[in-house]
Amino acid sequence: MKRIFNISVLAVLLLVAASPCFADRELAPVSKERAKQLGMEIRSQANGPQVWVELEFKPEGELKHFSHVELEIMQGDKFLLGYAPLGEKRSSSGSVVVRFLADRAYLDKLALIVVLGDFGDVGYELRVKDFVDLGKSPQSNLAPGNLPSQKPLLKNGIREAGSKP
Repeated sequence: MKRIFNISVLAVLLLVAASPCFADRELAPVSKERAKQLGMEIRSQANGPQVWVELEFKPEGELKHFSHVELEIMQGDKFLLGYAPLGEKRSSSGSVVVRFLADRAYLDKLALIVVLGDFGDVGYELRVKDFVDLGKSPQSNLAPGNLPSQKPLLKNGIREAGSKP
């Protein structure tokens, strides 16, 4: 009886160890040219010292197994934040749109990860610095009708009283 139990425990451990793991995620870096091939577009809009960054793509072709988009923050080789899913919106044409607001000084540390598959073990990495001018973002290259009605933050990070995000 004890032998059957030990064999069962060993079988379960081997099964769990062989399952997919997030640490084994394979990410393909995406250049501007590759993003165009995949149908991905990153747009930006200045908002005082901050920048709105927006990614839009259709979940078709190589992206048909799209799961979600995550934000990742790295400082050199040091991992600071990851596996942070962004809320997505679907346009009337079926495109996926994700957007976030960041301080311009941190854009070189940010990446968007387009995660594919049920296990999220494959994805595309878009380094924001490769798509957005770090010096000065254009007044607006967001899609028409998608302009955020965000008021700039005050110096202490608080919005004016009565203003809506």
